[in-house]
Amino acid sequence: MESRRMEDIVVNREKRYCQKQAIIFNSFSQIITNTLTGDIMVLFLTDILLFKIVNITFIISLIPLVALVRLPLIFVLRGRSKVKMIEISIIVKVIFVVVLLSVPWNLLGVWNYTALIIIYQISTEYGVGICWQPLMREITSISDRGQFFSRMRFVFMSLNTLFIFLLAFFVGDVMNSFQYKALLCVSLFGLLLQFYTIRKISRKQIIIANNEGHKISRPLLQQLSDNKKILWALILDLLFLCIGFTLNVVYLKTVLGYSSKLVSLYITLNNLGGTLFLPFMGRILDRNLQKGNRYICRLYLIYMVVLVMLPVYVSGSMINVVFITIFSLLSGVIASGVYLMMTILQHSLVKTEDSFMVFNLYQIILYAVAFVSTNVFGSIINYAGHDRISMIYLFSLDIFKCVYAFLILSSVVIVKIVFNKMNMNLRE
Repeated sequence: MESRRMEDIVVNREKRYCQKQAIIFNSFSQIITNTLTGDIMVLFLTDILLFKIVNITFIISLIPLVALVRLPLIFVLRGRSKVKMIEISIIVKVIFVVVLLSVPWNLLGVWNYTALIIIYQISTEYGVGICWQPLMREITSISDRGQFFSRMRFVFMSLNTLFIFLLAFFVGDVMNSFQYKALLCVSLFGLLLQFYTIRKISRKQIIIANNEGHKISRPLLQQLSDNKKILWALILDLLFLCIGFTLNVVYLKTVLGYSSKLVSLYITLNNLGGTLFLPFMGRILDRNLQKGNRYICRLYLIYMVVLVMLPVYVSGSMINVVFITIFSLLSGVIASGVYLMMTILQHSLVKTEDSFMVFNLYQIILYAVAFVSTNVFGSIINYAGHDRISMIYLFSLDIFKCVYAFLILSSVVIVKIVFNKMNMNLRE
């Protein structure tokens, strides 16, 4: 009995250590992504490489499509050491950055650069893409997942917010070669930090035990059968995905006519609201997942009311500022709450030994549905921009608001039903 207790103490200590290293590992992730495949990359392509818009659009569209490489990879690589895969992935990313720093950029034509980006993105999927969530399952328990994921998200969102703030002063109207190389050096530092921390994680016994490599993996159908409760989480995730906030900026800009300044305010406050709310939400969800879900559903209903009342843009009107402030803070808080709740739920409903396959199949389904829902809502927004249902003073009603309100009301009801039906005896 005493030896068992001592063993638990050691395991918990190792988990806490690994969690600390995971937070450090993840702290630069968003900065690296923005620089190498995100908005900063777009500035590099437009201002320095002088690519045409059609070429830039082509490259951007390829990046999410590469995620489909997960499907064959998870079958080929199951049973392999997750930490080793992440290490190899980081090495490839470092080589990618070194190539960008050393190769004359006049040699980087569209096809050469596209090939480099595809290699980089495949390495991302090979490493963090398919291994990160299963690895996090191994170093957390039901009692600390909420606080851990909230801390991790808080750290990387805070660091990314600071990075974006400083970037506005560092980069002028047009990015130059020196500036992008400096940003590449920041990314290189982040990658080296990731390699250092994943090596430290790999030395812990709880990681060694679960990442011995080449372990015999159970048949996929058996894994899915034993983890069928994850379907409840998938239903919830798909509902939340359909009432997400991906196209809010497009709606504000194209349908309601909001200025770029107010849209920037929306983005800033959205990020700020989500960041500040994370620690509080993490504690709630750790104590009572169902209670946290009720809070999120109530916030969604408030958000729905604000969305329906959201006025069209009138220059100099304070009512626009007030509404966009409430709207952005609510969307940020809800997005963070949903992220935490679904992450905790996913990890609680999947066995550690099956997490590699189950988590990745789960994500592939979400990718597919996200692609469809984004295109559907894009069409709805396009229609809403040309045909308003009614207009009273600054307040308008359009098809987007109607569809969204219906989806939120329906989803809140379904979410409550699903939570009531779920067996909340969550497994370690």
